[in-house]
Amino acid sequence: MPRFAQYGYTRHTQEISIPFTGFLSVTTQANFLLSKTLGYQAELEKVEIVPSVVGTGAGATRLINVRKGNATGTVIGAVTATLANQGTLGVVTVGTVTSAAAANVLQDSDTFTIEFPTAGSTAFTAGGLILMLTWRVKNQRAI
Repeated sequence: MPRFAQYGYTRHTQEISIPFTGFLSVTTQANFLLSKTLGYQAELEKVEIVPSVVGTGAGATRLINVRKGNATGTVIGAVTATLANQGTLGVVTVGTVTSAAAANVLQDSDTFTIEFPTAGSTAFTAGGLILMLTWRVKNQRAI
């Protein structure tokens, strides 16, 4: 493994396209990404969504959790897609990230999961969104 460099941090944003079918169109629990390893140390700094297809559906709402570990791991970030924030293309909705006890810090072998829980869900009749995860990574250099 490379050594950490003294050059500070880099931030990068992962953009993940969330389709309508199977995620926004239903109210049941669904794992979009299960136990993905980054392979490097990183800290989740921000969770955001932006509509890629205008959302429709009376009272539509869908919570998105980012968990450290598997589907039963600790929730480290969350954002809710609602009819109100999915009605206009390009509008960014910022979620929350927990930093309590460094829960949002992933080590080389840690995994994360993107989950749509059942609780508080009302299905959309149309829509699509992009989930954006901003990670802070300490720079490294070759040994």
